[in-house]
Amino acid sequence: MVAEELLAALLRIAWEHWRCNVANPLRGEASFEADGRTYRLHYTWNVAAEFEEVAGRPLSDALLDVAREKLSAKSLRAMLWAGLQEHHPEVTLKEAGRLIDRMGRREAQRVMGVALRYFFPELESVGGQPPDPSKPAGGA
Repeated sequence: MVAEELLAALLRIAWEHWRCNVANPLRGEASFEADGRTYRLHYTWNVAAEFEEVAGRPLSDALLDVAREKLSAKSLRAMLWAGLQEHHPEVTLKEAGRLIDRMGRREAQRVMGVALRYFFPELESVGGQPPDPSKPAGGA
């Protein structure tokens, strides 16, 4: 009986660790790694409002720019920063820019696209096929 209880406890711990550390794309989440740390993006309406305050433009306009691959540095950084706030509120705008430097612009856009396509499914009809989350983008 002790072995079964121990196994059940270990399974609960493993589940909780997995649940807290794995992004759920069906909830507008995506994850990436930088500097040996896993980051989770999560897009919600509050995040959209945070983005709009910082970037000074509607999120819908920025999303059209993403689909056209014409996103400004200011908008890209603000979009990554806003998406990180739900799980990583300690990340500043400048740190979000440094994360883009480390992962590259294309990879940053890919990761954000994975999360955003569930938050804004209409993006698929604007920009064609959404990025495949299992394939990293090449280059910066």
